Amino acid sequence: MGEPFWETNLIYKVIAGSQAYGLDTPASDRDERGVCIPPRRVLLGLSEFEQWEQRDQGRDLVIYALTKFVRLALACNPNIIELLYTEPRFILFMNDAGRQLREHRHLFLSQRARHTFAGYALSQLHRLERHHRWIVDPPDHQPTPEEFGGWPSEGRAKFPDQDAHQAYQAALKHWNEYQTWRRNRHPARAELERQYGYDTKHAMHLLRLLQEGCELVETGQMQVYRPDREWLRAVREGLLSYEEVLALATETEARLGQLLVAAPLPKEPDYAAAEALVIELHERFLAQNSEVGRLWTT
Repeated sequence: MGEPFWETNLIYKVIAGSQAYGLDTPASDRDERGVCIPPRRVLLGLSEFEQWEQRDQGRDLVIYALTKFVRLALACNPNIIELLYTEPRFILFMNDAGRQLREHRHLFLSQRARHTFAGYALSQLHRLERHHRWIVDPPDHQPTPEEFGGWPSEGRAKFPDQDAHQAYQAALKHWNEYQTWRRNRHPARAELERQYGYDTKHAMHLLRLLQEGCELVETGQMQVYRPDREWLRAVREGLLSYEEVLALATETEARLGQLLVAAPLPKEPDYAAAEALVIELHERFLAQNSEVGRLWTT
């Protein structure tokens, strides 16, 4: 059958994650991300392809179709944008099409960065807060309808009003999420939480994301390999208290909003130019490749 097209039609591939940030440890997985152009039958026919993933033996690989990659980039997805700004030494493969994609990375930048970077960071913050609550004040039993004024009726629980029912559902959801977290806790993360009372690795990436967002909004550039990596490493090693992490996150998120006022970034990305780029790369690919879709040489 030969190699799959996400390998033969690859245009760009980089090392991502902790190694690209300069924050890896001996225990870190190797994250790789790439972009490919699907073959003619997928581009023009009924088949669909958005991405291919492989996770095994400490390696996490994701290959995106060019169209999906560009759509995510236009949305200013932090995990996608950073792939176009990673340092050259972390580029594993790049042909002419990949080089053209990287050279046009400015097309995808916009003031959306304020919301996407803050949004991704705040999702880390909410997870940090939820886990912290479970560490310092874990639920000690599964809630029952009776605790919320409910009573059994025809095999179901009935409640005096909607508020009581919703309170029970919220408590039950909290209990179930807590049990799932306990079952699936990563041993290394659990040890960090035992030592410091919160997940310091989450805190490190939360603060990294917010700082990256500030830099991108203020300068129109991204520094993936972190100049503040030693400080971030110290955060992972418990430099800050839980309260200090929350305060710094709140302060940096507010700064991100203030920087937007004088940001050099356009309000919206250049959709027309990005679409023209995708069309050009697809047309060149179709013109130079057979049905199987072997990639043009660099």
